[in-house]
Amino acid sequence: MRASEEVGVRYMQAWEEKYYEREEGREELLKELAEKKYAKGMTVKEIADLLEEDIDTINRLLGQSNNAEENAE
Repeated sequence: MRASEEVGVRYMQAWEEKYYEREEGREELLKELAEKKYAKGMTVKEIADLLEEDIDTINRLLGQSNNAEENAE
């Protein structure tokens, strides 16, 4: 019974690693897209609407503080 528990634990660890890798990849893609749109002159609000994310997420991805709200309007 102990061996099957170890297999189960290893399976869950592998699943979690893949999950986090996908999340990191998603974040990297969102950041890349947000940076490209920002460089082309889009506002943070426009980018958030386009990528269907909230403004705080876009500000975080762009490395901006929450005081960057003037870019959102």
